[in-house]
Amino acid sequence: MKLIVDSGSTKTDWCFAQSSDTYVLVQTDGINPIVQSFDEIVSVVQDQMLTRAKQQFIDVASLENVFFYGAGCTPEHSHIVEEALHSALGESVSVYVESDLLAAARALCGTHPGIACILGTGSNSCYFDGDKIKEHTPALGYILGDEGSGAVLGRTFINGILKGTLPQELRDEFFEGYHTSQADIINNVYHSALPNRFLASLSKFILPRISNEKLEALVVRNFESFIINNVKNYAYAEPVINAVGSVAYLYHKQLEQAANRQGYRLGKILKSPLEGLLKYHFVNN
Repeated sequence: MKLIVDSGSTKTDWCFAQSSDTYVLVQTDGINPIVQSFDEIVSVVQDQMLTRAKQQFIDVASLENVFFYGAGCTPEHSHIVEEALHSALGESVSVYVESDLLAAARALCGTHPGIACILGTGSNSCYFDGDKIKEHTPALGYILGDEGSGAVLGRTFINGILKGTLPQELRDEFFEGYHTSQADIINNVYHSALPNRFLASLSKFILPRISNEKLEALVVRNFESFIINNVKNYAYAEPVINAVGSVAYLYHKQLEQAANRQGYRLGKILKSPLEGLLKYHFVNN
C-alpha cells in the first residue's frame, strides 16, 4: 500500500491507496517544517493520523511507500518531515518528501514537460521538464508577490472597496453583509496572525457576484499580473498554463480570459493535486 500526502500549513490529506481509484482519505492538521518542530510533526502523525487511520480500519503496517508533498518542504527542511514519519511509521517504510510545487507539477503534467501553477491562498509556478523543476520564479508571498492568489485578489478587492473604485452598490453590500468597517479591515490586515487567510477569505463575497463587470475585470487583471510577472519568465515552455488550487478551479473562466489575452491556452485545472498524484504514482512507481 502507498500513502500519498498533500500537506499545507492548515490541513493535511493522507491518502492510503491500493490503486489510483481504491483509496481511503484521512485528514489532519497541517504540517509545515519551517514553522513546526520535529516533536510537533510527530504529534500530528501519531495522535491524529494514526488514530484516525485506525478508526477507519486501515492496516498501516502494510505501508511500503510514503510520498509526502508539503508546504515548507525545502531541501533545508524536508529531512525534519522524513525523520518524523520514520519515527512514527518505522524505518522499514520508504519515505520521500518533496515540495508542494513538485506535487503540482506531477499532478498536472505527469511525466510530460509543461508549466505548472499553484493558485490558492498563495501562488507559485514553475517550468517542469517531465522529471524535475527546471525553472522557478520566486513567489515572494502576498506582500511582495503572490500575484493571482486568493490573498492578492482579496487585497485588490479591499483596495477597490475602500478607495471607491468599485461600484457603490458593491461597497454597500459588502459592509452590510460582513458587518464590518474600514477600521475592522485595517485591524484584520495589519494586526491579525494570518492576514493572508483573511484576505483570501473575501473570495466568498467575490465569487457569487462575478457577473459584475468591474469585479470580473479585477479577477482577470489579478491573473494577468500573475502570468506577466511569473509565467512569462519560462521562455522555452509551450504556451499552455496548467494550474491547481481553489482559486484556479473556482475562477477558471477568468483565468482562461487572462491566459488568452497574454497569448496562452488553458490546460489542465485541478482543485487538489491528489487526483493527479494518485495517477502519477501508480503509473510511474
